[in-house]
Amino acid sequence: MIQRIQTLFLLVVAGLLGSLLFSKFCYTPDTVVKYTQSLYLLIFIVTTLFLTVFAIVKFKDRMMQLRVSVINILLLIGFQIWIAVIFFKEAHGVAFSVTAVFPVVSAILVAMAVKYIARDEALVRSAYSLRKAKKNRKGIFKKQK
Repeated sequence: MIQRIQTLFLLVVAGLLGSLLFSKFCYTPDTVVKYTQSLYLLIFIVTTLFLTVFAIVKFKDRMMQLRVSVINILLLIGFQIWIAVIFFKEAHGVAFSVTAVFPVVSAILVAMAVKYIARDEALVRSAYSLRKAKKNRKGIFKKQK
């Protein structure tokens, strides 16, 4: 499980999303806003974190892992769009922290993981077809009665 590169990518994504639960979202001159203070942002973080951990755990079922990861990419892009909307709606004088770009970095890492998951699935399918072809060739040389 850990030796596969896509699992490492997904673990980094889980770390980035987990760090959002404890980090600050934006700063104003007199207040600090955390991600956990907004219910919608918290729902996005928990949902994408759950999907990432679920994809890590489902390492034996690559097709499920692939589907969950694609859904996770879409949610992470939606999360980043939500943050961008908040950024452009806020008044001047609000400074966003560097963690505001974590969703897009996570989406890129999950996309890289999807690439390697698909590569593993193609490798397993090709090995299966070779094994099946070899098994069928052995039956050709048997004597027919």
